[in-house]
Amino acid sequence: MRRTLLLSLALCCGTPALADSYRNCGQDWQRPAAAPARIVALNQHAADLLLALGAGPSMVGVAYLDDNGAAYKQGRYQGVPVIAREYPASEVLYAQRPDLVVGGFATAFGDGITSRSRLAGNGIVTYLLESACNGHSLDYYGHVRRDLTVLGELLGRQARAQALIEAMETDLAQARAIAPSGKPLSVFYLDSEVRGLDSEGGRGFVTPLLAAAGARNVLAGIDQYRVTINREALLSSDPDVILLADALWSPASRKRQLLTRDPVLSSLRAVRENRMIDIPFTQLMPTPASGRVALELARQLRGMAVP
Repeated sequence: MRRTLLLSLALCCGTPALADSYRNCGQDWQRPAAAPARIVALNQHAADLLLALGAGPSMVGVAYLDDNGAAYKQGRYQGVPVIAREYPASEVLYAQRPDLVVGGFATAFGDGITSRSRLAGNGIVTYLLESACNGHSLDYYGHVRRDLTVLGELLGRQARAQALIEAMETDLAQARAIAPSGKPLSVFYLDSEVRGLDSEGGRGFVTPLLAAAGARNVLAGIDQYRVTINREALLSSDPDVILLADALWSPASRKRQLLTRDPVLSSLRAVRENRMIDIPFTQLMPTPASGRVALELARQLRGMAVP
């Protein structure tokens, strides 16, 4: 009888603790007392996820846009004030009086007063997209589902979160259905040309994104996230298609110039036949739009299928 009573008390007392916390990056964090009303997004794709959830009216700032230069000039991103070109200084962040800060990359949170622990100590809830957590799994679409589920609960937008998850699943299913038949097209992803031919290996999101579109990352066999290769290695792989990230710091147009003017790279079949696809940098991050991105890629790749 006493054991049963103690068990009942433990279950009863344990429930509020679970209800008052949320799990992110393998840790439990204190849940806000009320739905956040002053939200700051650090990184464009984090802002996109929040906007997709309908949190726009509660967003007081966005920082570090990756591929929307017009927003810098206008000072607003989809109606949300742009507070910094890159990550904001601590005084700029705190000046927004945020009650929730969401980061897209681990670098969004510093080691000092902008660290997650210090922000929490100052009563500010934080969330880091699961795909940016240290030691994260390679289930990137699972990370998106998790982000939507947790943030949907924190924002009181569970129905919207579920609708976004279902829409992503539908788009992924359609992408698989129209993917080119036969041998998958080989694709080289050029992330940046600033310090060499920077790309992603098998641990990067580009690998499952291309797989969802019915293609194959030529560097998928390299068990790394970031990979830099030389011209000769790319020439030997001779990919069917080249995917070009379009970012403010590395525009797709500049990558095309390199590929078409370089004496070695210009001999690539994909370059000679103009089998290159430009894609905004943020669309190469795991977000609720990733299903739609995979579907659009599948359509473009289908038109490039090798006879």
